[in-house]
Amino acid sequence: MPAKAKYLSSGWARFSRVTAAIVGSYVVTMLLHVAAAKVAPNNTPVILTAAYSSFLVWVGLMVLAFWMKKVAHVWSLYALLTGISALLILT
Repeated sequence: MPAKAKYLSSGWARFSRVTAAIVGSYVVTMLLHVAAAKVAPNNTPVILTAAYSSFLVWVGLMVLAFWMKKVAHVWSLYALLTGISALLILT
């Protein structure tokens, strides 16, 4: 039995969600870790633990991308996190 058409997303929304989950969450994860290394007085522990914690953060952001109802909210959250990380890195 096929699903009702009103519950299915369009091809563009599906592509945008998958792109946000894979590429967007990876970029946000790396920027968050670079910002944490920049802010920390001794960045060696941050860099060493980034190998493990980055995978956990990346998977968490991927799940969040599929959990949120609207793709625009996912992209706006990622843009906000990217902006905050960029401000921390550049200051």
